[in-house]
Amino acid sequence: MKSRKRVQRDGRSIRKSTIENYLSLQKNLVAFEEEKGIVLHMKDDEQIKSNRSRRAEANYWKKFYFSFTEFLYRKCNLYDNYVGSQMKLLRSFFNYLKSEGRPTPGVYYDRFYITGEDIPVLVLIPERLQFLIHDKDFENSLPKYLRVKKDMFVFGCVTALRFGDLMKANRTNIEYIEDNTYLCSTSQKTNITSRVFLPEFTKEILSRYKRRKRTLFPPISKVNFNIGLKKIALLAGWTEEIEVFRSKRGEREKQFKDEKKTNYRFCDLISSHAMRRTAITTMLRMGMNEMNVRIISGHKPNSTSFYRYVSYADGFMDEEVRKFHAKMASIKPLDYRSKE
Repeated sequence: MKSRKRVQRDGRSIRKSTIENYLSLQKNLVAFEEEKGIVLHMKDDEQIKSNRSRRAEANYWKKFYFSFTEFLYRKCNLYDNYVGSQMKLLRSFFNYLKSEGRPTPGVYYDRFYITGEDIPVLVLIPERLQFLIHDKDFENSLPKYLRVKKDMFVFGCVTALRFGDLMKANRTNIEYIEDNTYLCSTSQKTNITSRVFLPEFTKEILSRYKRRKRTLFPPISKVNFNIGLKKIALLAGWTEEIEVFRSKRGEREKQFKDEKKTNYRFCDLISSHAMRRTAITTMLRMGMNEMNVRIISGHKPNSTSFYRYVSYADGFMDEEVRKFHAKMASIKPLDYRSKE
């Protein structure tokens, strides 16, 4: 993949993040071998002649699956999403060997089940987003380095950009059509180009960094950006407790912030992921057509990840249900019983 001899189906090079994931898998496999005192091996399926040998090979890989996943759960203290992604990568590697034919891996890897868990999506409700946009007293109370992070976060909550795309956005991505201003960018992940209308307050944000010649915002690592967001949320008073559950082999267990079993707070959990999720959820909540939201967010048609945002937006249906019941309560009942 590094030499570009293996590319994606559309001919594009494999993303750097994907290569890093494979390197992480390799690291875990080496650690697994060292703990077990073994060396993993693979037999060429075309060279296996007897049914007994095939059963032995099938049992070998079945035992490996349970042993390796148990190692990830126990030794590395990982959860279903990560373990599932590791097995998905390993299946991809076996598929690659199958296409190359050296050696032929057989079909035993079909039993590498891909686990997953549904982690709740953390977003800002519209009222909190409006607070960050318009409350000047709060903005002025922040130190300069946090004001920069707040500006970046608000911009991301409006444009639905991923953090990496936000950091690479530059002046050439800004388009002016008559009196309207747009952000036109191409997603690094999906290679889909989207154009987003920019409201007045986002243009004010950009004007604060107009001296920058290349990127729209100052460079910052995702780690430092997330630390800044947590500080901003804490200063804003977003400290309500949130229960966090994670899954191992489908069994949920509650997660605590520390050994004293203190619950997480909203400010402890907010991160750069909240930008994109807030943008998509808010658009859906405010009644924007789902197809238009997907065009803005750069999701592919029938994207399974997009429907996680749709599902979360359905959580705001309480307001509409209340309106429905209020209207129902205002209707006068009719008595159809015969009057004597």
